[in-house]
Amino acid sequence: MDLILLSVLFVFVGIVLIIVGTIIKAEEIEKEKGEESENKEKEEKKIKGGGIILIGPVPIVISNDKKLLEALLIIVIAILIIYLLYYLEIF
Repeated sequence: MDLILLSVLFVFVGIVLIIVGTIIKAEEIEKEKGEESENKEKEEKKIKGGGIILIGPVPIVISNDKKLLEALLIIVIAILIIYLLYYLEIF
């Protein structure tokens, strides 16, 4: 598989994931509004977030949740393995 084709595929998959995530989140917000009108008590919500920054082959992982951090580290390891396989021309 050509590297350019793979990068275009990753971009396309990323766009699709963003769209699907937005739709799912909008549905959750709509459900919460219905429940909130029934239940006036407000609960304190904790927002979890994280991100991966790749500067060349050097990953920087940022997160405020331990489980999310572990998931991001698994993703980084997978990306670095793909980098290594392409560098060694195994793919």
